[in-house]
Amino acid sequence: MSEIIQQLKELMRNLGETDYSMQSKAHISQSTIYRILEGKTSDPGVHKIDGLARALGYRLALVPMSEYYSHVDYASEVDTLTRIITLVESLSSTRGVELTPEEKAELILSNYKANASKEELGMRVANLK
Repeated sequence: MSEIIQQLKELMRNLGETDYSMQSKAHISQSTIYRILEGKTSDPGVHKIDGLARALGYRLALVPMSEYYSHVDYASEVDTLTRIITLVESLSSTRGVELTPEEKAELILSNYKANASKEELGMRVANLK
């Protein structure tokens, strides 16, 4: 569900919408929209998420897993992860910083989608000292 909420937040930002402007479009109170978007509710309810999506001109849909996985370029994904892992280990070694597995995982995950540059990773590793 958190992926959907992140997508809604991004759509709202891109369309210039706020929780205040969405309340009349989605027929959901501003405070409820805020709690949903900030993850302050354990179960926002599919009907509310769908209402927000529809107010933005989208709808929720079920997509077969096989359809999703058929579009994933695993070779590219593996290459990206390999480069990021190598970069994190290289930078920590060069700076003489011993990272825990959790710190390495955090750096890798935080930079995976962004495919961050060496400078950004270097600054993050330097900040761990």
